[in-house]
Amino acid sequence: MRALAVLAVLFFHGEVAGFGGGYLGVSVFFTLSGFLITSLLAAETESNGSVALGAFYSRRARRLLPASVLLVVLVLIASVVTDWFDAVADLRAHIVGSLLQIANWVFLIGGGSYQELLQQAAGAASPLEHYWSLAIEEQFYWLWPVAFVGLWKAGRSPRGRLLLLGAVTALFVVIAPATARWP
Repeated sequence: MRALAVLAVLFFHGEVAGFGGGYLGVSVFFTLSGFLITSLLAAETESNGSVALGAFYSRRARRLLPASVLLVVLVLIASVVTDWFDAVADLRAHIVGSLLQIANWVFLIGGGSYQELLQQAAGAASPLEHYWSLAIEEQFYWLWPVAFVGLWKAGRSPRGRLLLLGAVTALFVVIAPATARWP
C-alpha cells in the first residue's frame, strides 16, 4: 500500500492525468507509516515490557540515512561543479535543512508552501524540495516512540491507556483546525 501511495505521488509530479491530488498519496503513506511504527512499538512493548529506543533509532538511521545523505551530497557536489542550481534561492539552507531532517521548517520559514514549490518555474525549484515530506516523517519517528513509551507508562492498564489515548486524540482533533489555518 505504501508503494502505491508513493506511485500516486510520482504520477502527480509527472502530471499524469487523473492524479491531480498528490496530497492523497502523501497522506496515505504517512497514515500507513504511523500505523506500522505504532504496531511495531506495541508488539515490542507487549513482548519485552518496554521499547529499546536506542535500537529503534539505530534501525531507522541505518534504513534511511545512507541514501538520504548520499543524495544531498550529490546535490552539493553538482551545485559546486555545475550551474544547474544557480537559480535556486536558499540552496544552502535547503541542504542544511535536509541533512538535519528539518527541511519542512526551512521551506515554511522561507515563506513558501508545498503548493508554491510545485508551481515554481522549471529550473528554479530546489532539487531537495521533496525532503519536506521526509523531514515530517523523520520528526514523527523521533517524537512518537518517546510519546508512545510515555503514554504506555502513564496509562498503567489497558483501560487507562485507552482513556489517555482518547484524551490526547480529542485534544489533537480540537487543535487541528487552528494549526491548519496557521501560515
